[in-house]
Amino acid sequence: MKALKLLLAVVMVAVASLQLSAQESVSYKISKKGLVRSKVAEDSTVEQLTVLKPILIFKGRYELGTESGDSRFALRNSRVGVQGDLSKQISYKFMVDFSDNGKLRVLDLYATIKPVKGLKLTFGQGGLPIFNSYTTSPNSIDFANRPFIGKYIFSSRDIGLTANYTIKQKGFPIAVEAGVYNGDGINNPVWTGTLAYSGRLLFGSMKGWRTSVKFLRSKADELENYYIWGADLRYENSDFKFEAEYMNKFNDINADEMGDELYSAAEPYKSLSIAYVQGLFKIPVQSQAFKRIEPCFRWDGAGYDLLDRGLGCNRATAGVNFVLNSDTFTSLFRVNYEHYFNNSKDMSPIFTSQYHNENKLSLELLIVF
Repeated sequence: MKALKLLLAVVMVAVASLQLSAQESVSYKISKKGLVRSKVAEDSTVEQLTVLKPILIFKGRYELGTESGDSRFALRNSRVGVQGDLSKQISYKFMVDFSDNGKLRVLDLYATIKPVKGLKLTFGQGGLPIFNSYTTSPNSIDFANRPFIGKYIFSSRDIGLTANYTIKQKGFPIAVEAGVYNGDGINNPVWTGTLAYSGRLLFGSMKGWRTSVKFLRSKADELENYYIWGADLRYENSDFKFEAEYMNKFNDINADEMGDELYSAAEPYKSLSIAYVQGLFKIPVQSQAFKRIEPCFRWDGAGYDLLDRGLGCNRATAGVNFVLNSDTFTSLFRVNYEHYFNNSKDMSPIFTSQYHNENKLSLELLIVF
């Protein structure tokens, strides 16, 4: 109920802005973008802002474990929200998930202020700078499941303050992101003596070449004292895209401070390394049902103390996305097969269920509005 009340509050703020029409030359129109406000300036130029845009993400799936023979239907995501611009300097976003392991959970709840050109300050709960949307967001991922990086390194969201500054916008863009956070993940405004902090340096854009280097420092207590760093590279054009990333999570806990018994019980590893490489081809088709077919392939691997123990698990994923013909919704049906190449290394800290690393066939429907 709290989440629904927050959603209503955001809508009321946007609707309240309609009162400006009584004082200024302002008009409102509902379009595919959402509720658009048009304001005629004194020099007759027209300023347009999307003050309220609805968000709908539905992701349903059927999964079959090819080793156990077990299967299930799952509603992976059912996300609803709104976002928009209240002015050229202020924007907002609110989104909840009605199907997060059977619970309603607030995902995004933040406001962004643009005090000067090139600078954005975002306060609230949102994504951390170390993650890319195509490893964490269901509407951006090209596969049924996230890569290991988007699932096992750290919480993808936290509460805090993030600054984004565009150093160079034209030609080959350069930007820097940095922020401070609670360090305990989403929906958990904990008191802490040591805030987490994170940063990223980005080169390029989502079309063409793009690369970034990033880090996160988070110390919750003597058992969780993390240094996380990584780098990624991607390329995309109208025909295909390629993405690769490596990330390392180092837990710096001290045996002398904890005692040998507690240290041995709490630390199965010193570091967790995860990497992936993936690619996708875009093939236009002439069909009433589909406008594009997208074959895709991904390899990802994970391992504890990589230099000493090697990879603990490899996974190969092959799939095909059938992008449906729709002018209003981004919709697709996908077929994925995941094959795990497990070795004798212990990966139980992240694979807590037999189904986590079982070979799977997945059939999935994704609708994004």
